[in-house]
Amino acid sequence: MSQQMPYAPAPPAAPQQPKNGLGTAALVLGIIGVVLAFFYVGGLLGLLALIFGIIGLGKVKKGEATNKGVALTGLILGVVSMVITIAMVIFTVFLVDKAVDELDKLEKDLAATAPKDPGAGAEAPKDGELLKLGDGMEFDDGLVATVTEVKKYTPDEFAVGHEAGNDAYEVTVQIENGSDATVDLALGTVEATAGEEGTPAESIIDADSLGMFEGSVTAGKKTTQTFGFSVPKGTKNLVLEVSPSFDYESVFWDVKL
Repeated sequence: MSQQMPYAPAPPAAPQQPKNGLGTAALVLGIIGVVLAFFYVGGLLGLLALIFGIIGLGKVKKGEATNKGVALTGLILGVVSMVITIAMVIFTVFLVDKAVDELDKLEKDLAATAPKDPGAGAEAPKDGELLKLGDGMEFDDGLVATVTEVKKYTPDEFAVGHEAGNDAYEVTVQIENGSDATVDLALGTVEATAGEEGTPAESIIDADSLGMFEGSVTAGKKTTQTFGFSVPKGTKNLVLEVSPSFDYESVFWDVKL
């Protein structure tokens, strides 16, 4: 009778290595996220730390990982970094809004205390609001411009700009300086358009008119200057645009002929 050999016992199974990688990653991301949260970029790392921490705790619960404390710490740091990032964004928005309000206030204060442009407030009248002959326009600094007279005249023999067959009109403008300083009239002009179609009227340059204001007017004084225009016969009205100097807005008069 043959003897049966006994079977050798099976070797014990090797212990399974714990899967602690996600918990460790959560901790690392959480730490970096807290640091970078003050620079507005830690929130994303914190979100990843939160996700990895939750998964890591799930593996601990299943017995696949052993680093519960590490995963939990990473999860908490992830939440902290997200909260800090959100708080930093809200704080920054508040500071920017506050700065904008302060700049607006400063701009208004500067506008209120800045010296006024001498021509400010003398905007060109709208349609239907043109000034009439004899009406004066007072600017903010006290300067007053007035078209006092418009009449036909005969240009001298050396006049330039008068077209044969046209009528010549002489426009008289008075500038009264009610401001506290001398006003330089250099570059001040008077221009005219004729009729309802607004045909430009040619300036007549002669001994009495150079087509622009001359000289200056001291405080409390006034000056009267004349301007000539060549106007087509039959014209019923002239629209005069008067600008006392480069610093003043133009003002308009509608004069019946």
